[in-house]
Amino acid sequence: MRRLALYPFALIYGTIIWLRNLCFDIGLFRSRAIEGKSICVGNITVGGTGKSPHVSYLIEQLKERFDIQVLSRGYGRNTKGFILLDRNASAQQVGDEPLMLFKLHHTNAQFAVCENRQYGVQRLRSLNSNSLIILDDAFQHRWVSAGLNLVLTTWGRPIRQDALLPSGNLREPISGLKRAHALIVTKCPAFDSVDYQSFIKDYEKWNIPIFFSRYAYRPLSPLTKNLKDVKEVLIVSAIAHPQFLKGAFDQEVKTQEISYPDHHTYKASDVSKIHQFFDTFATENTAIVTTAKDWVKIQDLLSPEDQLKYPWYLLTFELEWQNPIAFNQFINRYVSSN
Repeated sequence: MRRLALYPFALIYGTIIWLRNLCFDIGLFRSRAIEGKSICVGNITVGGTGKSPHVSYLIEQLKERFDIQVLSRGYGRNTKGFILLDRNASAQQVGDEPLMLFKLHHTNAQFAVCENRQYGVQRLRSLNSNSLIILDDAFQHRWVSAGLNLVLTTWGRPIRQDALLPSGNLREPISGLKRAHALIVTKCPAFDSVDYQSFIKDYEKWNIPIFFSRYAYRPLSPLTKNLKDVKEVLIVSAIAHPQFLKGAFDQEVKTQEISYPDHHTYKASDVSKIHQFFDTFATENTAIVTTAKDWVKIQDLLSPEDQLKYPWYLLTFELEWQNPIAFNQFINRYVSSN
C-alpha cells in the first residue's frame, strides 16, 4: 500500500534520473574515462548489497600484481574534500566503511575519500599513475567512467522486483544495467538450494555475465573479555539489513538485537545503554557481538573497565562464490588486457 501511495513521487524521481542519464548518454554532460585500470563496485539500489566485502575480495585477489588505490565517498563523515587515510584517521573524518577497509588492507592498498570522484581520481593518479583504482560505490556518479563496472544486487531483493525511490530502493531504473559489465547477486542462501537459471533468465536481455556470492561466517573473535563458551548473543549493529546477522548463529544460540540506522555514529551514551540492556539478561555465556564496520566506531568509546567487564566479540565472514574460477577469470581478463 505504501509503495502504491508513493508511486507518483517515484515517477517524478524516475523522470529526473532518466533526463540526467540521457544528458550523459548524448554527451551533454561529459563523463571522463579513468586512465589506466579501474574497477567500480556499485549498485543501483540504496545500500545493503555488500559492496565493501567485494572490494575487500578484489584487493585480496589483486594485491600481489598491482598497486591498488581505493576511492570512496566516505558516507557519514563530518568532513569534506579529498582525504588520504592514515593510521590517525577516524570514522568521523573518513566514514566507517573506508576506515574498516583501511584497517583490513592498509599494507596492501592506499585508501582515500572524496565526494567529487573526478577530483579524487585525479589526486590518486598524481600519487601513482600506474595503480589499479577501485571505486567503492560510484556507479551513479557518472562524471567518471571506470574500465569495469560491477553492479551488485541481493538474492532476497533483486532489482527486477524493486521500484524506484521513494516507492522502492532503486536509485535509477533497471535500464542502468546497460552500463554494467557484470551483475553480482550477493547474500545468496546455500548454493545447493539456489535455482540459478530462473534468476539468470530475468536478466538475459542485458547480455552480461551473472555471478553469485554468499557470506560464510567465521567463528567469533574476542575483542575484549573472553568467554569460555558463547551460548547467547546480543547483536549490536548499524548496517542496512541487520536481519542477515542472525543467520550467522546456530538455532541453539539465543539472539537478541540492538539495531541502529545504517552508518549511525555511536556515542558514549549508546554504549552505556547497550551495556545496561546487556546487564538485564546476561549470563556467564552471553556475548555482545558486532561487525567490523561497527567496531571501528565503538572501540574508542569503551573504557578500560568496560573492556574488562563486557565480552565484545567480532563477527566476520568471507565471501564464497558459486563459481569462483569463472569470476576470477572474468576479473583477470580485464586487468590483464591492454
